[in-house]
Amino acid sequence: MNEIFVTVAGTVGGDVQYLNGDRNTRARFRMATAERFYDRSSEQWANRETVWLDVVCWRSLADHVAESVKKGEPVLVRGRLRVSTWQSDTGPRQSIEVIATSIGHDLARGVSTFRRPPRPAERATPAEPQQTDVA
Repeated sequence: MNEIFVTVAGTVGGDVQYLNGDRNTRARFRMATAERFYDRSSEQWANRETVWLDVVCWRSLADHVAESVKKGEPVLVRGRLRVSTWQSDTGPRQSIEVIATSIGHDLARGVSTFRRPPRPAERATPAEPQQTDVA
């Protein structure tokens, strides 16, 4: 397969949209990233053009993202890159999407606390066999 895997550092640009359906659980958010570079001519740090990405995640990752990630927070996203092209009234359009396999807060820019979610209830154990008196 010709899949492109990427790791992107950036900032969450909007609220997480969470959908908990019968068959699939999905979370989606926009993310902004811009490369920083040192401009020697001005002797200052500067940003290149901002790139906006859609980040999509499924199942338990979607549950955790919906509970943990908020607008304005710095994150690291790893996943499969997908570019979609379509025609609109104003001409050809294109979007960049990352189908995430992992997401975390960027600890180079702040602190975070990890907490495991509660486990689903343990399955009931079968009843112990009853003792019968044999006389």
